[in-house]
Amino acid sequence: MSLPLEREEIQHITEELEVIIAAHLAWFKQINRTLVCANHVNKTDLAEDAYLRSPFGQWYYSQDPHPLQENLDFQNLGATQQAMHSATRLALLEVLDKRRPEPYLYDECIDLALRLNTMLRRVQLEIIGELLTTDSLTGCASRRGMLTRLREEQERATRIQRPCCLCLLDFDHFKRVNDERGHPAGDAVLRQGLRFVTSVLRKYDSIYRYGGEEFLICLPGSPIKDAALVIERIRSGLESLPIRLPSGETLYVTASFGLAEMIPRRTVEEAIADADMALLQAKENGRNRLELWESD
Repeated sequence: MSLPLEREEIQHITEELEVIIAAHLAWFKQINRTLVCANHVNKTDLAEDAYLRSPFGQWYYSQDPHPLQENLDFQNLGATQQAMHSATRLALLEVLDKRRPEPYLYDECIDLALRLNTMLRRVQLEIIGELLTTDSLTGCASRRGMLTRLREEQERATRIQRPCCLCLLDFDHFKRVNDERGHPAGDAVLRQGLRFVTSVLRKYDSIYRYGGEEFLICLPGSPIKDAALVIERIRSGLESLPIRLPSGETLYVTASFGLAEMIPRRTVEEAIADADMALLQAKENGRNRLELWESD
């Protein structure tokens, strides 16, 4: 899904969905009882705008734009829910007239209600998957599934004959920050530093927490010299970025970068190794710099 949201927002949406699913199932149970047992008809369900009054409708239509608006399953929820309420209204009118709903009408209500529940669960599972593949501190993607996604980018680059580059970023002297100022200070460096990095990256770039203070950036569609311009903006911006520590102090940090192009005939792992060699060269040449791995 790749949501452009903070981890806390994703967690909040997951919890919201659990409440909405429970409310939908409670509504479904009540409607089924009414249709089968000819129980009291809830007048709210007879309204033309019943879909707006339900807990689902209040949640689904409450935000414009909604944080999940780009998710295809989320987009389809509204149409399914409105169709469900339309079918339910017709069936309830039959009950109100002391008649049993036709089997096809009953089946339509039940099928749409079950379909909506399935779709809600699918959206929830996608969001939970997003949580599992997101680093809790920085909001970057974790290494879970990283190689699969990078191989997909390499295959796409080969198919459309456009280059794709990988860059390893490593914060300089990060251990010293943890040792001298404590781990909360180190966390502040990573959290605020990566917030800046992601603000510079383009919407189709991706970034992964590779390990500790090391991050891997994927820059599709960019020759290595163009990718270097993007990384250089990140490098120069980081060195002038004031990091606010929990103590109230301000700290300035730098980072070193190694950039390499993914080559079709070589594996993703080899491209990462090339970027790692370039990063090592950047550190050996004084840190706070970018080095490019030039393939033979």
